[in-house]
Amino acid sequence: MTDAKRQDYILRISQANPSAMVVVVYDIFDEYCGELLAADPAGEDFKDLIWNCRCCIRELIESLDMKYELAHNFYDIYRFVDRQLITSGVRRETVDLDRCRKLIRALRDAYAEAAKSDKSAPVMKNTDVVYAGMTYGRNDINTESVAAGTNRGFLA
Repeated sequence: MTDAKRQDYILRISQANPSAMVVVVYDIFDEYCGELLAADPAGEDFKDLIWNCRCCIRELIESLDMKYELAHNFYDIYRFVDRQLITSGVRRETVDLDRCRKLIRALRDAYAEAAKSDKSAPVMKNTDVVYAGMTYGRNDINTESVAAGTNRGFLA
């Protein structure tokens, strides 16, 4: 993952409510899975990308509220994807990962649509307010933070 993508995810996480946070995890999984499908199975990156994908799946599993019946269905899908990732790591080949990625993308799209109605506050408190588009770079939009350079730590 590039540093620019990582910064984008950090920004999204800092401003996300609970539903949007799950969508971000789906997006991170998709990013890592895309890199995994393009990686050389004999390379060291392949093992690291498997690990990163599995971390995303574990995070999605841990976010499930098992008191709902739908959560059990999601759990089964996540466990299937996790088993495919384990098999891919052991065999050093992408075993059904295209299908797994499509499954997770479908869940992500459905969850993103449902998350649009979630008007709850961001999970993280005391974060910077970030304005996009205040200045423009040659190939991208720069962001400005209102509290940039201020001491946001504990003061005694």
